Amino acid sequence: MKRRALLAAGTSVAAMTGLGAAARAEPAPLRVALISPNTGALAAFGATNVYVQGLFAERLAAGLDTQHLGRRAVRLELYDAASSSEKAAQHAAALAADGVHLMLASATPEICNPVADVCEAAGVPCITTVAPWQAWFHGRKGNPDKGFQWTFHFFAGLEDFASVYSSLFERAGLGTQVGGIWLDDIDGTAFLSAMPRAMTQRNLTLFNPGRLRMAAPDYAGIATRLRNARVQMVTGVLPPPVALEFFAAARQVGYRPRMASIAKAFPFPDTVAQIAQPDLALTNEVWWSPVWPFRSDLSGTSSEQVAREYEQRTGRPWIQTLGFSHALVDLAAQAVQQAQAPTRQGLVEALRRIKAKTVVGPLSFAGRLPSLNVCTTPAVGGQWLRDGEGRWVLQVVDNTRSPFIPVTARFSVDAG
Repeated sequence: MKRRALLAAGTSVAAMTGLGAAARAEPAPLRVALISPNTGALAAFGATNVYVQGLFAERLAAGLDTQHLGRRAVRLELYDAASSSEKAAQHAAALAADGVHLMLASATPEICNPVADVCEAAGVPCITTVAPWQAWFHGRKGNPDKGFQWTFHFFAGLEDFASVYSSLFERAGLGTQVGGIWLDDIDGTAFLSAMPRAMTQRNLTLFNPGRLRMAAPDYAGIATRLRNARVQMVTGVLPPPVALEFFAAARQVGYRPRMASIAKAFPFPDTVAQIAQPDLALTNEVWWSPVWPFRSDLSGTSSEQVAREYEQRTGRPWIQTLGFSHALVDLAAQAVQQAQAPTRQGLVEALRRIKAKTVVGPLSFAGRLPSLNVCTTPAVGGQWLRDGEGRWVLQVVDNTRSPFIPVTARFSVDAG
């Protein structure tokens, strides 16, 4: 009997010891998935997502100090959408089924919208960026009175693009006619809806040479119609490879505009360098640069520090998407820090009330302006100019839209 009692006691102690060890075990990491166009036609947008995932992953895996969950590890996972809406949606659906706690997506509506749609249907919190907010909200048929339950977006709006472009065209002194090059996609439709009114307000006329069909793009035909109309200024929204094709075709048919502002293509110095010529001023909206007067709450780093570190680590010049890639992961980490429960519901509630400071500016989804689930960020006018070392640098030349962003160079059509 004594032997049986001792064995039973030993079993009880062992069980209690096991329970204690389990209680002391680290909780499973929260999983955050970033879906990005790392390859394909939109790969230029994905480069900084790859960089930022590498920058943050180790730190997040080591654990974040949170307000309600103690120290919590976060696993930041990166998935390549290959510039495909279908691939982006497939990744999102698989990750939702696999229990991911929070999804992130950047950039362009082709990637952001399908990921957000899957998350909304599956009940997974999702943050997206680097797409005009109207293309994200209205492109997903959002109801202005209801908004969305699980999905959130931050970026500049079409009102910013239209205001910046029309201001630069007005200042150029190259006539009153502006040609528009619009693809038959979500971005093209969205931009075309916003541009005419902005141009009219500055006594400019938008000349539409016809939509550019991706299935069978007639670059030469569009360029010829712009040439025949003697249009000296052009705008539009084209992915980098498409912009290169258009300007190559324009040269072949003898169309040489004096000024171009092309969304989607002109945030990137590699694209600009291939299109640049002495008599062509290349301008663009600026949604982030090292002069942005903001700092991250999570890391304490300024915009200038983020840009400098990127250049030191990669050997490449900073690009606009860097600030938003950084802010996207930054915002996700701050949501984890503020969540009251380590669940999807806990994270979405944190996002609804969050007030975060990032290098692109303060972010909050608590209001209704400009729309539910949306937070807008500033944009100003920029021009690509060569620096003392011959590198193309996007300078701020028009801060009319956001005067708190400092001007860094003088705008001049002849400087192109």
